[in-house]
Amino acid sequence: MNADLTPLQQAAEPLWQQVKTLFAEHHFITIVCGFFAVLMTISFYRFLKSISPALVGFVLLLMVALLLLHWTQTRTEPEMLKPFIDGLAPFFPSVPSAPTKA
Repeated sequence: MNADLTPLQQAAEPLWQQVKTLFAEHHFITIVCGFFAVLMTISFYRFLKSISPALVGFVLLLMVALLLLHWTQTRTEPEMLKPFIDGLAPFFPSVPSAPTKA
């Protein structure tokens, strides 16, 4: 009882190509990581606030700082922040290039 899965594979190929394209782009991973960071902060909001209300602001400030540093390194910032990131980028090292294959 061997089922032929070739039609299913052919039907799913365009969807699979789109998924591969999304994961190949750095922007998608950035959005996913940012989403989970915000989600975790919201879920821990009450716990952070019970310790100190200033801690919530500090954690949010750290998240924004990490996002700005990420945008500075990868240059995937939103268009409206491009002038700010352009001014910030010279203060940080550039991305190292991948070694060439011999």
